[in-house]
Amino acid sequence: MPAKCPLFQNEKVICRVKPDSQHRWIGTERTWYIRNYCQADYYVDCEDFEAYLEQQAIVKGKILVVDDETTMLETLSSFFSSRGYQMMTAASAEAALKLLAAEQPALIFIDIKLPGMNGLELLKEIKQRYPAVKTFVITAFDEENKKAAEALGCDAFFAKPVGLDALKKRVIEVLTDSERRLMKTLASRQKVDGVPAARLLFVIEVLPTEKDRLTPYFRECFTDEARCGGHYELDFAYSINDTLQKLMSFKPDIVLINFDTLYQIPCGQLASRIVESPYRPKEVIVYGLNLEASDKQAIEQLGLQYVDQRRSFAKLVTTIKHTALRLNGHSSKT
Repeated sequence: MPAKCPLFQNEKVICRVKPDSQHRWIGTERTWYIRNYCQADYYVDCEDFEAYLEQQAIVKGKILVVDDETTMLETLSSFFSSRGYQMMTAASAEAALKLLAAEQPALIFIDIKLPGMNGLELLKEIKQRYPAVKTFVITAFDEENKKAAEALGCDAFFAKPVGLDALKKRVIEVLTDSERRLMKTLASRQKVDGVPAARLLFVIEVLPTEKDRLTPYFRECFTDEARCGGHYELDFAYSINDTLQKLMSFKPDIVLINFDTLYQIPCGQLASRIVESPYRPKEVIVYGLNLEASDKQAIEQLGLQYVDQRRSFAKLVTTIKHTALRLNGHSSKT
């Protein structure tokens, strides 16, 4: 029988999804597949799970507050830092963009009325350059501003004066969205031995028109169990900044780099940035048709897997399945 885990002190914590007769449990951090209770390394009581989610939010939660009101900066910074979050502040959009590039926060609180570039312009810039960063607009209530912020894709809108407890609750929800989505996806099924489960991040550096074509194709291929042979959760990154953000927010098990689509950064350099990231995935697979000799050498030096797609798309599917099985602790001989 598993021992009760000292919360948050081991990345292989096993958390109970719901108190049902099947004793379903789900791994967190680096153990992303369902296990039977008796196979668990540790367990966490159901009532502790919300506390666990908050701790996960704190781990991820480097928060940037952008407001030209000193009182607001101090209030939000003090409230969240006292709860363990890493806080940064900026009094202008221009200063915020510099901090964003240097510090890569997970979440940004934005006031609309700022000197120079306003908050809506800043929000638009963030969504274009850093789509994985979560954004909350916190400003004096105005229906037009609310509609504009939501149209730009903000993750939450709060009117001043903001209720701090309600704000904290929404922060936890947004920063642990990947954990919640994964539970929703996997909690309804028991893991079957020999069927892999993994998080896949596809890095495809393409123009917006190509993104609309390729993304649905990969989703179709890797969400159909009959075609891919596994239970996969997918996400996509379309630039180097997007990739680094998704490593932190999505926590993929396997990153897949399509080197045929890269045009801003050589494949070897991108692979190196991923491997050197503090949020390095368990595996990186590089695939495509025409890999440059210098990139191939860099990939081999990094010890990464390489799939030449001239052998067909099925080769990539098989490589992913075998890799996921190995990560799940099963034999990959299928």
